[in-house]
Amino acid sequence: MSSEKSFQSYYSEGLLEELCEENLKKLQADPENTTLRWNLARGYARLGKQSEAIKEFKTCIEQNPQPEYWNDLGKSYLNAGQYQDAIDAFKEVLGRNCRWPDTLFHLALAHRSLGELDKADFQLQEAIRLNPKYREALNQHAEILEALNRKDEALHAYKMVIALFYSEFQLQEAEDYKYDLSVLFENPELIDESIRQLQRFVSKNPGYADGHYKLGLAFQAHGKKNEAMRAFRRALEINPHYETARKCFWKRL
Repeated sequence: MSSEKSFQSYYSEGLLEELCEENLKKLQADPENTTLRWNLARGYARLGKQSEAIKEFKTCIEQNPQPEYWNDLGKSYLNAGQYQDAIDAFKEVLGRNCRWPDTLFHLALAHRSLGELDKADFQLQEAIRLNPKYREALNQHAEILEALNRKDEALHAYKMVIALFYSEFQLQEAEDYKYDLSVLFENPELIDESIRQLQRFVSKNPGYADGHYKLGLAFQAHGKKNEAMRAFRRALEINPHYETARKCFWKRL
């Protein structure tokens, strides 16, 4: 199934408003067109208009109960804070033999929001089994293990997140990753692991400014000021307009 990434990449908020208005006009002439209605519902969801999105997704399901519609309905319920409704919608997807990692991940978020950590972790592990490089699921899994006071397992899971983030697989996707790994730097063992992975990463991708910048952050957290300075300077040599790296560099002088 297609991801939401492409949907949000090509439309600014203003264009989404226009897209919704255009779809509304077309639906007046063709109210049974579920593709138009689905696009309208997804536009509302991207704009944060979850009530409108839920209404349109429900109409899509009434016209043609496709699992994609149930999946998007579940996400809108989740974003609206209607967690049990979200769980019910995601179960409709799974009940149609569509074991999508995306569905399992968002089902886990709904369970976590209700405080059902064991259920959430079960769904996350299934999502990770189906997609071992599912970054968000790996990160959530680590957080839940920590919340369950399974510290050693959480530490191992966080190391997997770090390793995945700095692997070659992530080179083209780093800007899409939602988590700032500097939050992990309170743990000395994770700082060491970050430095190790980052050094490996920049040795293979020496022209990647963001890798050097994050290596600087890791060195900084470790208290290695000179190494941090060199990493920030290298990031600026590659990209002189990298303002965040510039601020870190001058802060260390």
